[in-house]
Amino acid sequence: MNRFARTLVLTLAACLLTGAFMAPSAAAQDPIRTADYDVENLDFPPLGDFEAPEPERLTLDNGMTIFLLEDHELPQVNAVARIGVGSVYEPAAKVGLASVTGTVMRTGGTASMSSDSINQVLEGLGATVETSIGTASGSAFMSTLKENVDTVLPIFAEVLRRPAFAAEKVNLAKNQQKSAISRRNDNPQQIALREFDKIVYGEDSPYARHTEYWTVDAITREDVVNFYDQYFEPNNVILSVWGDFDAEAMEEQLRAQFGDWTAPEDFTPPMPPEPTTNRAYSVNFVQKDDVTQSTILMGHPGALRQNDPDYPAVTVMNEVLSGGFSGRLFQNVRSDQGLAYSVFGNYSAGYNRPGRFFAGVFTKSGTTVEATNAVMREVEKMRAEPPSEDEMQLAKDSYLNSFVFNYDTKREVLSRLMTYAYYDYPSNFLQQVRDGVEQVAADDVLRVSQEYLYPDQSHILVVGRQQDFSQDLSTLTKDGAVNAIDVSIPQRPPGEAAPAASAEDMAAGRELAMAARAALGGDAFEQVENMRVVTQQQGNTSTLVVRLPNQLRTALSTPMGELTVVDDGEAMQLKTPQGTQTAPPQMRSQINGQLWRT
Repeated sequence: MNRFARTLVLTLAACLLTGAFMAPSAAAQDPIRTADYDVENLDFPPLGDFEAPEPERLTLDNGMTIFLLEDHELPQVNAVARIGVGSVYEPAAKVGLASVTGTVMRTGGTASMSSDSINQVLEGLGATVETSIGTASGSAFMSTLKENVDTVLPIFAEVLRRPAFAAEKVNLAKNQQKSAISRRNDNPQQIALREFDKIVYGEDSPYARHTEYWTVDAITREDVVNFYDQYFEPNNVILSVWGDFDAEAMEEQLRAQFGDWTAPEDFTPPMPPEPTTNRAYSVNFVQKDDVTQSTILMGHPGALRQNDPDYPAVTVMNEVLSGGFSGRLFQNVRSDQGLAYSVFGNYSAGYNRPGRFFAGVFTKSGTTVEATNAVMREVEKMRAEPPSEDEMQLAKDSYLNSFVFNYDTKREVLSRLMTYAYYDYPSNFLQQVRDGVEQVAADDVLRVSQEYLYPDQSHILVVGRQQDFSQDLSTLTKDGAVNAIDVSIPQRPPGEAAPAASAEDMAAGRELAMAARAALGGDAFEQVENMRVVTQQQGNTSTLVVRLPNQLRTALSTPMGELTVVDDGEAMQLKTPQGTQTAPPQMRSQINGQLWRT
């Protein structure tokens, strides 16, 4: 299938699946038949006792902590390492260094094996070794059949201990980073989350800064090697292994692979820095023309850690306010008022630093201000009166009844224990939170809502199409000031002027452009008036007829049915199994843009 037809299929299929093209007649169907019974009278048996699995913990002489958990259900052996490293430690002038390092640890080969050799061995065995570095921690993962662990475990260990960081793979990872920069404004949710962090923490905070072309260009292979050497030490690694093995035999294998790994005597595992915070009321806006809904976030920095005595009460507060279908945000903003496609919220808390509170809503452009006010009112109501008895019962039941899902995979169990070990939390901390939740009363929820929620000191961020708003964003402000945020992607550092092109550069550029034009057909392109493309794939046929520059008709056969698209140069009409209607402007722009490139 040619690229244009493939793009068209994917675009229309997504719209069909999301119901974007619903003909008026589609709503006039027979009502769904339901059974009549009173759900209030359903009886449920009490939940059975649950016992969390207990892994074996050991510490090597070099300070490396290891958790072992036998699980003989499947003939697999899995391992995950948590490393005390992250982008919060990279220089501000080289943002992206941590991510590049985490990628090239795996893709750049090791001291004894090239990247291709590692790939061939792992693919032949159906095994996996992966590495990455995030904001405040790094990870390495291994998965293999039990029978191949003697081959895969040494590769996993060498990737962790002796990565080669091949120069060409460093360059490839940098190019991937720059490609991601070019696409970072495509998704409004990604824009909102990125810019909201910058508002809350400050643009220069390691918890908010992001890659730019020049920060990636500044990264060298030497930087990658030095960053690795600075943080990858055995007493900065916690390793968990689970699967079909004998714990005693596995311990011997792990000691053989990691026991001779030594750390400098003066090395101390780092702790992520305390974030700077900015709690003040503000209204901020990002203009995005190719959307028909607004993405809205509002909130402020948090004020407690997970080991705070108020954490269980805040957990219940979260459930009352935004606990899925039963939370106030969903019930009042989405169900009762119909103002949201999606509405959510959370008061997070870190292990060694405060988190943040935010609530969010996706709403059609015309109800942007109305939906924002509706969410803020729910936050204010949390501070005004305690939850009802029914709300408390439902919130606590929602948390307690889902508690078992904290243990639904062995990886999840061990990952949590590694986190607790790294931050020096008790291994039964989650059970302590559960016990605390059981004791929370409605007055406790009111108290923590009043102490930790600050609706009058919240930042509001809107990403959307301002000309479609029914009310001006200034109505959300206290002083009429709306901060317009420019998210255009800069090509060079602030204050650095673009280099002037010399006459020789301009001449060389023109010569190159003309050579490319000649290679692609030259003057023959000017003679093309129409084109017809027929594509066959897996028994399906698509036909595209184009009258240049901007008229087209195409018929596509898809699993969702027959699709026909006609553009007469003024508007685009779509005929689907649900009916015929005019395509939204952003879809027409996307399809015509791909046609132009084709």
